[in-house]
Amino acid sequence: MTKPNGFSFKRTWFIGLFSVLLATEGHAQNNNSPYSIHAIGDLTDNIINRTSGLASTGIAYRNNRYLITNNPASLSALDNQFFAGEIGVNGEYVDYSGNAVSQTNHQSSDITFKRFSLGTKIFRHWGSAVGLVPYSEENYEYSGTRPIGYSGDVLPSYDQGYGGLNKVFWANGYEFLNHFSVGITSSYLFGSITNKNIILGQGTSIYLSKNNNTFYSNLYFDYGLQYYASINRHWDFTIGATFANQQWLNTTTNVNVINLDSNVLRSTYSVGTYNIPTSYGLGISITKDKKYTLLADYKFQNWASLRNTTGDFFYENSQRASIGFEISNKKVAYNTLYETSFFQAGFYYNKTYLIVNGTQINDIGGSIGMGVNTKRTPMSFIVILQYGIKGTTTNNLLRENYANISFVFSMRDFWYTHGRKFE
Repeated sequence: MTKPNGFSFKRTWFIGLFSVLLATEGHAQNNNSPYSIHAIGDLTDNIINRTSGLASTGIAYRNNRYLITNNPASLSALDNQFFAGEIGVNGEYVDYSGNAVSQTNHQSSDITFKRFSLGTKIFRHWGSAVGLVPYSEENYEYSGTRPIGYSGDVLPSYDQGYGGLNKVFWANGYEFLNHFSVGITSSYLFGSITNKNIILGQGTSIYLSKNNNTFYSNLYFDYGLQYYASINRHWDFTIGATFANQQWLNTTTNVNVINLDSNVLRSTYSVGTYNIPTSYGLGISITKDKKYTLLADYKFQNWASLRNTTGDFFYENSQRASIGFEISNKKVAYNTLYETSFFQAGFYYNKTYLIVNGTQINDIGGSIGMGVNTKRTPMSFIVILQYGIKGTTTNNLLRENYANISFVFSMRDFWYTHGRKFE
């Protein structure tokens, strides 16, 4: 008798859920992020996946069960004939400090979907994944004053910005020769960012409002490679690298200036480009007895080459260094080594691409994670805790003390077989 290959109810439900989620916006958030006012907002460094508890250290990380897209070359490590799906959810709490911060309103929090991904092994040496993740996020609002004419008079003002860029990707990793894997991620970046500046008159009436909306879109490609091998029966290692050349996004911008009576005083439309600079990444991992893994990453992006600047900020090359450590608990079942649970810890130091008021904006923090692979179901669960500090209170700047709790829900099941025969 042959067992049919049809989709199970659980598998059909899971694919349907992902289809709905992929149609939703992936970057919506409510937290204020003061430094996202510059450029295209905060770039997303915290990848919500198996490497999150490792401070997203994953350029040289390989796993047969989870979809590791930090480096597309990792996907060649997936098990054959299995389908995998993952959802990442993140909750964040932020406490702001600095001279300009209100003593009664200095906290914010939100919870958002951060990652949707599906993947499988297409052929024996070819792993592939598709998904949706945020690429950048912008969300800020603050009150201040604006000068009127040359008399020295000022009026109260209100500034707000929101939006960001999404990334729809198709990542592929192919292993050839001996323990050598290459990968490419083909992505489509798209999204809009809205900036509003409102000058207030008497009370709360609007004296003048300027609305600036920019839409970004284009294809984006990044590449990766990995080499892995065994030193002896106890030790294994992997070396990884990533690269993305300078690429541009097409932009369309609408600017409307509106007066007190809601009449449009001026409206302009323009097209242009926004460059994303060249980036590099290097990583290494060392594993002992298939259980203990130590990892390290370094990433560099050449933002200084764009030479963009305004009165209060300019671009600097961004650099991110991180390390992680993992303990993987395994058992032997049916002559196969099976992972039951794992524990992770990581630390990161990120010099962002912004220098504001002559001060480099840095982001530093750590994370811990724990995951469980259930034995009786195809589900797996990961929970990650992260704490970090971004910015500084010197030079009239702001500091963000933030804490995140993230969840990764993963499911895998047989994707395709020629049927299992039972006598």
